[in-house]
Amino acid sequence: MNLNTSIDFLKDRVDKTRSVQTQIAADWVWPGHSLAEWEADGEALDKSVEGSLAQIATEAHTRAEAARGDLDQRLEAIHAQTVAVVGIMRVRAQRQPDLKPVVDELSGRSATRDGIEKEGTALLSAWKLEFGGAAFVPGPGLDYETFRQLFHGDPGDPNATPPVPALPTLRDLKEEYSDLSTIDRREAGRVNALLMRVERDCQDWYAEATKLFVEGTEIGDLIRSQVPTTTDYGSPPAAEEPAPEEPTPPAE
Repeated sequence: MNLNTSIDFLKDRVDKTRSVQTQIAADWVWPGHSLAEWEADGEALDKSVEGSLAQIATEAHTRAEAARGDLDQRLEAIHAQTVAVVGIMRVRAQRQPDLKPVVDELSGRSATRDGIEKEGTALLSAWKLEFGGAAFVPGPGLDYETFRQLFHGDPGDPNATPPVPALPTLRDLKEEYSDLSTIDRREAGRVNALLMRVERDCQDWYAEATKLFVEGTEIGDLIRSQVPTTTDYGSPPAAEEPAPEEPTPPAE
């Protein structure tokens, strides 16, 4: 169960537990939690309440995922250009043997963030030192300065028409993702601690309430019909089994 699903399920359970507890308060109040405490737990799990633990945690996760997307998009661009340019350099090196010692060490096969960055950095150095930097244009959309900017960024030009937005460096993108991931883990830890405590409170309330009010009584049936107990929240219905085939009659 992911974090959002856990929050949604327990928010629903807390609200319904509080609702039923309010309805039966004249007959019984669980000593482990006051109505005000149930209400406070519900607010802490309400993602629409500004500053609630649930809202902070979900927003932190959303921001971390966005930063991861920005970083991966940049690395995908580096990888795609690395593959294309290294391929062209290999062809060029066949006619210029002096390039082979450098080109033979270039690669575009990695599928990891660190590997893609390492391969791209090696290509950038080879492009600058062995192929003349901007003088070598492998093909349309492939030029040294554009590739270099994927690593070192560009300040942009807000006064241009239309304005040219700044391009963050790869290092900035990595740092942003690392920072936001740290915040994400911290806030997930805080809300998970709340979820564990709230889940135990709900379970203990339900266990005691259903012992006191048995099935078949008005309050007992109210509790059992109104308060959710399963953590299998939002799962798809089980697939129906295919009907058995009719047996083939024996040949006459």
